Amino acid sequence: MKSFLGAFGHVALDHIVRVRRLPRPNTSIEILDRSRYFGGTAGNLARSAARLGVKTSLASFVGADFPPDYRAALVADGVDLTDLRAVPGARTPTAWIFSDPRGNQMAIIDQGPMREVARLPVLRHSVKDVDLVHLGTGRPRYYLRIAKLAEDLGRTIAFDPSQEIHYVYTAHLFRELIRRSTYFFGNEAEIARARRFVRVTSTAGLVKFASVVVATMGARGSTVYTREGRIRIPRVPPTRVVDVTGAGDAYRAGFYAGLSRGYDVRRCGILGSAVASCVVESTGTQTNLPTWTKALGRARRHTSF
Repeated sequence: MKSFLGAFGHVALDHIVRVRRLPRPNTSIEILDRSRYFGGTAGNLARSAARLGVKTSLASFVGADFPPDYRAALVADGVDLTDLRAVPGARTPTAWIFSDPRGNQMAIIDQGPMREVARLPVLRHSVKDVDLVHLGTGRPRYYLRIAKLAEDLGRTIAFDPSQEIHYVYTAHLFRELIRRSTYFFGNEAEIARARRFVRVTSTAGLVKFASVVVATMGARGSTVYTREGRIRIPRVPPTRVVDVTGAGDAYRAGFYAGLSRGYDVRRCGILGSAVASCVVESTGTQTNLPTWTKALGRARRHTSF
């Protein structure tokens, strides 16, 4: 069965550790609390989108140790796991995130098989059998192979390098991918880097390359830029803010939930804001994923949807 979305990126385990203070080099510190959560940009996006009723294929590489409970959660939400590949001898990508009461954080990340993804096979099902291919975190040269296949097959491409735009991409590789994309997503710092890569002086200038640019601005909402102009998207307020990790992935899921149903980009952005507002209300990126009914209701309640 054909899916709307093919989500490429990381599927990871997040170990969130609370400490009184971040340790100095050559010292130790007691742990106050620690918990394991399902995570990774593609894992977050795929599960959130599927919960919203978007038929989604997940494309990523994990280790042979990939936890059965994470797989079961993805299956329960209806995610197509044909392209979730376990690499023999590899370990599943894992992040250890240490946080103190003042909100300071440090993270240690094991990329697992995603570090060497350029030598791994192209996951064709999540390109060939979908309408829209989402390129998230991962190695640019691998995604260039995916993008060329998607282009040959006439698939829509969305480009979302996330924080990796700052340390994985060169200007050349970035330009090669954004010029093949219809959608580009980024927060303010990522948009600034993208502008430097393509040498434009405004965010609106990015639409010369990708025809829809979505700039998220945290508590200040978001803006969608198209070749027809700029559309301001209001913030949908959460009931409380506990953990903002994963809000960006949730926004994209809501945006795609709108696209898959034929909504215009303004309504897609509002849906993105509504889904993100749910996710930040609890710790962990997948612990408070809304259904379509809940997301739509929240969007209508707080905006002129």
